[in-house]
Amino acid sequence: MWLLSTLIALALSALTVVIGAHAVRARRRGFAICLVAMVVSFLITGFAFRALHHLAFLAVFASGLGYMLVLDTTYWRGLGIALIHAVLMVVLAFVLAATAFHGMRDLLRHVPSELNPQAQLI
Repeated sequence: MWLLSTLIALALSALTVVIGAHAVRARRRGFAICLVAMVVSFLITGFAFRALHHLAFLAVFASGLGYMLVLDTTYWRGLGIALIHAVLMVVLAFVLAATAFHGMRDLLRHVPSELNPQAQLI
């Protein structure tokens, strides 16, 4: 189950990069190449975070470098892809969290009231 969840998370992450690549009109926009670009960008950003101890916020600018190199685009478009990826991932996280909490609310509603005295308040 964890493997399936990991694959779904990677696919959704790569999909946000594909959307970003299409939005900025990168030369390479395929799903597999966007997945590779995302991994390369994460590696470059991780290295920059480790190298810039006190200036770690500057490592965000390194993320565009991975997208630039792999997706064959300019640095500014690579930063645009990184920004679109970050925004879409935050939106996706909020949507999944809202879906999970809404499902928990419905699940708790069906628990007998002897076990859940808060059931009438939901």
